[in-house]
Amino acid sequence: MSLKRSADWRDRAASELMSGVLGRAGIHGDVLVMLESRQEVARAVTEAGGQARFWHRLARDGRRASAWIPAGPFAAATLRLPKAKDELDMAVHAAASVLEVGAPLWVYGANDEGAGSAGRVIEPLMGPARTVESGGRCRVLEAVRQVDGPSPRGTLDEWRRSTSLEFPGGPREWISYPGTFARGRLDAGTRALLEAVRTFPLAGRRVLDFACGSGVIGAFLSALEPTVRVDLLDVDAVALAAASENVSGACLIPSDGFDALVSERYDLIISNPPYHEGKSQTGRVVERLVRGAPDYLVTGGSLMLVTQRRFPVAALMKSTFKTVEVSLDAGPHRVWCGKK
Repeated sequence: MSLKRSADWRDRAASELMSGVLGRAGIHGDVLVMLESRQEVARAVTEAGGQARFWHRLARDGRRASAWIPAGPFAAATLRLPKAKDELDMAVHAAASVLEVGAPLWVYGANDEGAGSAGRVIEPLMGPARTVESGGRCRVLEAVRQVDGPSPRGTLDEWRRSTSLEFPGGPREWISYPGTFARGRLDAGTRALLEAVRTFPLAGRRVLDFACGSGVIGAFLSALEPTVRVDLLDVDAVALAAASENVSGACLIPSDGFDALVSERYDLIISNPPYHEGKSQTGRVVERLVRGAPDYLVTGGSLMLVTQRRFPVAALMKSTFKTVEVSLDAGPHRVWCGKK
């Protein structure tokens, strides 16, 4: 089974299981559908007598993404299990803040994504979480909004984290939120990339920080060379909310890959791209980045990215760019540079 198909079966099986629960529920009123990319759940809400309203955190497939949920109240909510426990915790609090008393929250996903242990995150706020359906290596958990339950943390600002990062010129405050990559810390790959880019001529250049997360790379470049013009691109609206605080004056682009770009051209596209979607490893983002970058580079412009040494990117780079070099070989990571 390919990595892409492996991810697909989880999404399909989980959404079909959740749809079955909705079909028996007979919901009336607005239902908050959270983090679901497929159509089955929304269709099941409609067929059950409800009205689906969505929260998409990721700007994929033409969906409008936002950093926080729509205003309630809601008669029920469904939540596709996020990849990280802190992200799940935030999403459960968000749902509880807009659910009517007595309204159900259904959390669903694959067992190997952590669905079996999700109750430990749900129960401190929502009370008992019971499995109401299982099958296809997935399950659906149900919890009910209690009249006397704890008060939820119902705004994005209540999940704001402040740490300190070292930049050219000294340490500075760094903002992150649950689910953002590295959670405000510098991972080894980003460190290698930042070391390699120090030798790149940045004065007056236009740079795209691709898959920017909370904006570490863009902020570093701005600190290194104040005249650089940085655009920040990411699929995650919550990550861009953090980046907007961390990189003053940068242009924010919510986009899945280059989809939102039209006529923009850059001297440098720089990235520490993700290799995972949920639990599955995938080369989708890296391949789209490398193959798409030349269309958004000026003549003589460069793509610089960091990957793990074991990740097979050499042939892809050499088939796309005229000149390719390893800018830095740092233990498990390599920084690649391709010139248009």
